[in-house]
Order: sequence, then structure tokens, then C-alpha cells
Amino acid sequence: MSEGMAIVLSAPSGTGKTTTCKLLREKLPNLKIAVSHTTRTIRDGEKDGVDYTFISQKEFEGKIENKEFLEWARVHNFYYGTSFKSITSNLQDGHDALLELDVQGVESLRKMKYQGIYILILPPSIKEMETRLKKRGTDSEESILQRIKTGKEEVKKYKMYDYVITNFEVDVTVNTILSILQAEKVRAPLYTPTSPDIEELLKDGVD
Repeated sequence: MSEGMAIVLSAPSGTGKTTTCKLLREKLPNLKIAVSHTTRTIRDGEKDGVDYTFISQKEFEGKIENKEFLEWARVHNFYYGTSFKSITSNLQDGHDALLELDVQGVESLRKMKYQGIYILILPPSIKEMETRLKKRGTDSEESILQRIKTGKEEVKKYKMYDYVITNFEVDVTVNTILSILQAEKVRAPLYTPTSPDIEELLKDGVD
């Protein structure tokens, strides 16, 4: 049995990553999610062990000391990390593994020269990103502004990724990712980041 493929997916807050990943799971039965650990509070509609494994800061720091994480980072005052166990077992069984990581996590993997397909999802605009965050109703105004500023910094790191997709419509985004994965299986990339599009996005919204 051949080993599966690691798919690393990133997106700023309010970009539609959760919905995108849910639809990918529905369309790809061979795709397994590498469930990350986090110390943040569980949100409405989330399930422990499905969306994230929610643990205390003390537990998380213990796992760091025990070197249980492939990568980990502190984002918006919370820890996030992907354990070795959540990935290796799926890949060795021939399943493709989806890793939902922030930019700090991707930087860690790139430094390790970790093999995978790196995909960044962008919002149509910073204004749309702000609208989605407000609609979510889980963050204060101050937190939303911080997430937007962090998101713009994340966008600037787009060159770390193999593919960059703007999420105008989630169904189109999902189909684009499916095409990327199919192309990668035969080593024929279809989509590449474009500098003008990124620069235009960064001009928009909060400084």
C-alpha cells in the first residue's frame, strides 16, 4: 500500500476554512483530518475531537515538553498544535491527511522540509473578511480588528504556499482544491499564486 498525501490548508480568520474543510471531507472519503489540539474555548456547533481536541494550557504545555507535536504555535493568545500521532497513522494506512494550520505552523513545517501540498485560502476582500467575523458573533470589536491585522500579515506570507485560492464561492473553492489534488496525483500543477492579486488584497481594509 502506498503512503497517503499530506494536504496543508491555511486561511485567515473569517475566510471560510471550516466550511471548505467540511465539504472536502464529504467529497473525499479517503481524506482524513489531522485533528489539531487547541487551548481556546469551544464554539457553538463545534465537537471536541472532531473540529479540534480542546485541552487546557497546562496539558498543552506538557505535550510540548514531551515533543508530541509536529508543529505548534500561539495565535490570538491560544495554543494550537498538530500531533505526530494524528498524521502518521493516517498516511501509513494510505489515506490522505488534511492539516488545517495557521501561517506559523506552515513556517515550522517548511523549515523542516515537510513534504505536502500547501494551499492558502484568501477572502475576496478585507471588508468581506470583517463582515464574516462580525456575523460569526464570537469576537469583540477589538478582537476582530486584531484578527484582521493578523490576517493581512498572514497573506503577506503567500509565497510559502504552492497554491493560493480566493474564496468568492465556497463550492468553486472546493472544486478548485479537488482539481489541485487530482493534478498533484499526476504531478501536473494547475494553479499558482499571482503577486498582483495579493498586493491588491493587502491594500484593502485595516492597516
